[in-house]
Amino acid sequence: MTEAIHILIFIDWFSPGYKAGGPIRSIVHLCEQLPYRFSVVTSCFDHQSDQAYEGIQQGAWLQRGENLEVMYLNPKGVTNAFLKQVIKERNADKIYLNSMFSMPFSVNPMKVAKKLGLSHRIILAPRGMLKAGALSIKSKKKKTFLFTSKILGWHKGISWHATNEDEAEEIRKVFGKDCKILIAPNLPSSPKAKLALAPKKEGELNLVSIARVSREKNLLGGLKYLTLLQQEVNWWIYGVKQDQAYLEEMVNLAKDFPKVKLHFEGDIAPEKMPQALKKGHFFYSPTLGENYGHAIVEALVYGLPVIISDNTPWRNLEESKAGWDLNLNKLYFVPVLQFCSSLDETSYQEWRSGAHLLGSTIASDETAINANKVLFSS
Repeated sequence: MTEAIHILIFIDWFSPGYKAGGPIRSIVHLCEQLPYRFSVVTSCFDHQSDQAYEGIQQGAWLQRGENLEVMYLNPKGVTNAFLKQVIKERNADKIYLNSMFSMPFSVNPMKVAKKLGLSHRIILAPRGMLKAGALSIKSKKKKTFLFTSKILGWHKGISWHATNEDEAEEIRKVFGKDCKILIAPNLPSSPKAKLALAPKKEGELNLVSIARVSREKNLLGGLKYLTLLQQEVNWWIYGVKQDQAYLEEMVNLAKDFPKVKLHFEGDIAPEKMPQALKKGHFFYSPTLGENYGHAIVEALVYGLPVIISDNTPWRNLEESKAGWDLNLNKLYFVPVLQFCSSLDETSYQEWRSGAHLLGSTIASDETAINANKVLFSS
């Protein structure tokens, strides 16, 4: 049953788009699992696409679920006058901004809402964009924006959504200790059965990643670890080829190490993720930073152990035999990768069971739902 609370969301990309990955899944799960009314304003394009979604009317409110309406727009046409009209007409209890730096779907809606005297209704989710690793990409432009926003007080009086205490500290570091921050974890998908996989053979190592080919995901760093192994490795990478120069760096490095076989599969729709995960023995993510990591959680839910950096919320994985969260250093990654290669089917199944148990626990956590309800009712 839908409750009276009405939430107006501005987000760069939304379903049926999927190429932006985690941020879309975060909001889809929010709209599916919370008993509120949602109005979503978003782009009519998927991430890095110039083709509008087929069969979707632009500039009108479309009913996409019992408690969800969506308006798809060309971002170039999102004027302040339009934003003012939408914000006043919807008169939502909360205005949720799902980005730190987007002008049409975060910065400008925030400015317009503040001019309307609605600072107290605004919730801004930086979505990991204040992590040191994320800020290091296009750092000059981002630092200029953050400096200007603080001088002009753009974020004064609003609330912040952090998905964990680490992200809350990142917000305080940039915007001060007096920020009003509400902590609520992202909502995962529902529990799933373990994927059926081919038996694991000793000396065999198949890895799968679901990540944009971009510097933030540190795939090149992950490749460098693999080149130090004696064993043959197959690595399937699913995700938008966002940075072509970065992709070419990976391809050129792999040419010198024929035992490392790279398979760039391009972007993947969420419903096809199980088939992609089935190719790997382990999910591999040497990321520079994730504020959640939906693909990591999805892998665990399906019973695929993970080898990830320690720049995500998922820590102490080895204790649960669900995988490893490692410092980005060859001294940590290479021994783990060698160990994973050495596992036979019996030993490997212990790690699969640990991953599935942890994933099922995360997916069934009612405290996450309750924390998100508090986020929008405070």
